[in-house]
Amino acid sequence: MIETDRLTLRRFRDEDRDTVARWNADPEFTRYLAGVQTRAQSDAAFERWQRHWDEHRFGLLAVEWRSSGELIGRAGPQYHRMWADDPEVGWALDPAWWGRGIATEAGGALVAWSFGELGFERVVSITTEPNLASRNVMAKLGFTLHVRIPSEWGILWVHALDRGIEQHAGAARAGRAGPGNVARGEPR
Repeated sequence: MIETDRLTLRRFRDEDRDTVARWNADPEFTRYLAGVQTRAQSDAAFERWQRHWDEHRFGLLAVEWRSSGELIGRAGPQYHRMWADDPEVGWALDPAWWGRGIATEAGGALVAWSFGELGFERVVSITTEPNLASRNVMAKLGFTLHVRIPSEWGILWVHALDRGIEQHAGAARAGRAGPGNVARGEPR
């Protein structure tokens, strides 16, 4: 489990499937993702997330609002099928929670975890050009545009962040991550 000032990041549980399916059926939530999904497609994605954990010992995490325990999104490092070289730190939040700095807070904690305990030298964050909100979060965390690649969703903008004392410290501050308020260890 990873904790920040306002969030708990934990492994997904089977009881989260209904919430994930609701998000994946919402055109607003999926606007910059893979598009609206049926329940079967959502469950298949959920299973892929779990397999990623089994294979790599890290992956997408459920994002909970600490004070209520409400499931409000997903975030985490995982290998993206369009970019296998480095793990992608990504996020997707319930639209009711947009605009509160949550993606920046979760992203900062996940960058710190990726460079710290997971030991990666580089992480990426991927989006499309129209997704200005995510591109702004990436900039706040220290990511810079690395390359643009074609995909079935259009041109993907791959932003990279390399391990570095200044960059890591900035990302940790952005996510309010650090000793005392981030519990290290395998998220459960």
